Amino acid sequence: MRQKYTLIVLLTLIVIFSNCNDKHLIQVVAIDRIDTSGIYISYDYLENNYSGHFDLYDIEEDFCTSDSLKIRIEINQPDKFEFVSVIERVWETEESIVSLKEGNENQVIYGYHNVDKKPLFEGANNEYENDSLIFVFFKRQSIQSNDFKKIGVYILINETGEVTLENAMTKNEEEIRLIKNLIDKLPSFTPPIYKGDSVVVSYLIEIPMYR
Repeated sequence: MRQKYTLIVLLTLIVIFSNCNDKHLIQVVAIDRIDTSGIYISYDYLENNYSGHFDLYDIEEDFCTSDSLKIRIEINQPDKFEFVSVIERVWETEESIVSLKEGNENQVIYGYHNVDKKPLFEGANNEYENDSLIFVFFKRQSIQSNDFKKIGVYILINETGEVTLENAMTKNEEEIRLIKNLIDKLPSFTPPIYKGDSVVVSYLIEIPMYR
């Protein structure tokens, strides 16, 4: 009798677990934009498009606009979702990093997310606005078309906020030339600060390359 009761309980738990799983769908979505009001996303489900956003502090992991978010969508109410995790952008192998850095090899370079006071782009009120404002800046500096791709670029921001090119994730010489021209047009950031001192920071950004 006890074995039969245990079996019934196990079968009930399996049914409950299966029903819970059936009520949700896991999906990876791109970040549309980031600003002071939140992190905005959109996704398709059953031929319909849905959009929404998270508050800036809903996500404790480091992330940028080039990353994606894993979300859990309610199947019966697909406009409802919750955050699961950050999916970091993985660049294609042919877009391998080309080192463009010049200068002192002994220079100490900090990661963007490791400093106490992150450098801010012109017009940004906080670090979350940087990516979106930089991308808009590059679009305004380019001859736009409907066909474009994003190229990952590491820039160096020095103790006074001046920007230089570190690495580009492309081997195409024409793209590198255009990237250099665009980087030269960037205004200075606010100086990055670590433990009270101004430092040099490496920062990953995306540049729209129109074709």
